Amino acid sequence: MFVIPTGDDLVDFIKDFTGSTNDAEIKQCIFMAEMSMRNIELPALRSDPYAIENIGIADANGRIPIPGDMNKPILFFKQGQQVTTTATATGTSGQYTILLTSTPAQALQNNMSVTGTGIGTGAVISDVSTGISGATITLSVANSGTVSGTLIFSTTGNAASQTGPWIVYDRIGDRDIITQSMIAQLYLQPVNVPAVIRGKFSEVYDKYQFLPYIAEGDLINMYYYKAWPLLFSPVEDELISATGSVNPISGTGPWTVAITGMTSVNGLSIGSEITALPGTGSLGTGFTSAVVTELTNATSIKVVVTGGTSPTGGSITDISLTNLTVQTNAVLNTWAEGYVYATLREYYIKRHNAEDAGIYSQKYENAWNIVEDQNNLGKWSGGHTRLTSVWQPRQYRQYNIK
Repeated sequence: MFVIPTGDDLVDFIKDFTGSTNDAEIKQCIFMAEMSMRNIELPALRSDPYAIENIGIADANGRIPIPGDMNKPILFFKQGQQVTTTATATGTSGQYTILLTSTPAQALQNNMSVTGTGIGTGAVISDVSTGISGATITLSVANSGTVSGTLIFSTTGNAASQTGPWIVYDRIGDRDIITQSMIAQLYLQPVNVPAVIRGKFSEVYDKYQFLPYIAEGDLINMYYYKAWPLLFSPVEDELISATGSVNPISGTGPWTVAITGMTSVNGLSIGSEITALPGTGSLGTGFTSAVVTELTNATSIKVVVTGGTSPTGGSITDISLTNLTVQTNAVLNTWAEGYVYATLREYYIKRHNAEDAGIYSQKYENAWNIVEDQNNLGKWSGGHTRLTSVWQPRQYRQYNIK
């Protein structure tokens, strides 16, 4: 089956189809196309609600931060299980702080219990700081010894329940969640309710708020459509080799440099741009580019360095791919027709060709409607679209008045 695996391949496809020779123009059209595709709901964009990183932990106000990669919520639910996550850290005996040396998969929260080498008995997080590598975490008790190795962070809520009740949360408006929260404390909790209770949630500021209320440390499984990275947007440098050595060097600028003693050259190709940190040697300072011209063997490459000062022989570290861009995403992998039709529409709009723009606009709308039809039928949307709950009617008395 024909596929378009990368952004560069998409550019080549559109150029071949239209006869264009302008890469920058095609990339502009792809970007314009992506603006109309941001809210597409494809199965490949759904989160795993059982994965640790998608289980939110309630703060002191019973609210959960909205995930940074969320595009649209599908369904939230509460099972009552605990979550554990790990990270490496260091710390000094007798101190109340630890220094994270890695970032945990699950976001840390205050009141999570902490165990591991050097951690005092009964320690919980009292000040989570940022909870990422390099952050200082404050604990409730002093370290019993030198903290080292992998620590375990656990929520302190209830263990998993096998009998319920469990809660499934429906999304309502932010004004509704605030209004109903103001009167919620005036009513008793339901009695003789089904094993599955239907609750509500909404966005207030940058957090989710819930009814019935949830306590600090409670866990909510979040099932949602994720936002997706745009093609050709910049990404972080990719480490190729931690070590290497510059030698020999030839030329007077540009310079041809041999880099030997690398741990690996996997991921590099002819034309790749690299960067490296200086040791006793360097690739020079202020250079415009360092481009791979030869993969000599499994541990050596040749690079042409342009601009800046002359490279110097000696050791270098952290040899990395640089100037990288997003080359693929879940939408291109599973809905390439959307990219193709929307890009062609934008291309012909830019060329003031209304007839061809209209043709590909219609093709794009048809492709979008096919996806929406699957969602409306409940096949891809993660749930039904009926107006009543599968457990109980949508209109019901949630509370008994005192």
